Amino acid sequence: MNSKRVFGPFRQKLKIIVAATLVSAATALVAQAATVSVTHAGGQTDVRTNPQKTVVLDLALLDVMNALKVPVAGVPGGRFSGALSHYGPDSVTKVGSMFEPDLDAIRALEPDLIIAGRRSTKAYPAVAEIAPSINLAFDQRNLVDSVMQRTRTLASLYGKQDVAEPLLERLNTSVKRLQTKTAKAGKGLLVFTTGGKLISQGPDSRFGVLFNDFGVVPAMTVFPAGKGVALTAGSLQALNPDWIYVIDRDASLGRNALSAKQLLDDAQVEKTAAGKNGRIVYLDPYNWYMLDGAGLNSLQENVDQLLEALER
Repeated sequence: MNSKRVFGPFRQKLKIIVAATLVSAATALVAQAATVSVTHAGGQTDVRTNPQKTVVLDLALLDVMNALKVPVAGVPGGRFSGALSHYGPDSVTKVGSMFEPDLDAIRALEPDLIIAGRRSTKAYPAVAEIAPSINLAFDQRNLVDSVMQRTRTLASLYGKQDVAEPLLERLNTSVKRLQTKTAKAGKGLLVFTTGGKLISQGPDSRFGVLFNDFGVVPAMTVFPAGKGVALTAGSLQALNPDWIYVIDRDASLGRNALSAKQLLDDAQVEKTAAGKNGRIVYLDPYNWYMLDGAGLNSLQENVDQLLEALER
């Protein structure tokens, strides 16, 4: 019997299977080793797609990662609240603070990627020496667009576009709906409270999204050097805003201090149009202060809270 005639077809099939297996393995290796160039606030960095170990140094960006369901290897220490509460336990590795990352702790994790933000900008050069790093600090003056862009950047890196797009579509729709409400709501005053003080914040502050993106018409327009302006009972009543939006910094930090409500009561807020008509909105202090009003889930929560107040 001619063995070549018997085993020839088998050998040919075997060659095809082996070749296909090698091509599949090679394709997988190429995909695993693929990199993308990311332009960011710290310059331009080549990052491997789908990083397996990621350290996040910013809470608002951590909120985006959480929304995209991307696991992280290390986070900054501090106070975690709401949707970020599950990062608080000791089982989650802490790597210093947002302002002062623990370089040794980060190095020990051997991360594939480090993601920095606004508060960690000064530390960026140091962490960039440890592993590929990107600074995705949000543009506070164009916050909604910035959040969308940063979210798409991260979604692309981790292959989470199918998770990101429905969330971004919902956010975009909600913001447009909010803008139709604020356009008819009269003038609003953004009051930041801390250490017993009432401070008005404007469109150029890091909370300017309230005016720039959400469309609130500012009751106060003059802010020397772009800084906040301290309010007194007299100036508050003279401004007479239709709405007052409040960020309680001490509450966001869990401090035992005079509450924003007490401070406003002491300033006789009931004499303003906002006070008379029950149009004082106490914004989520953690979302607005600790996360700079940014993030993805948190930004949606902020929009939803304002919609609820204005539609009530």
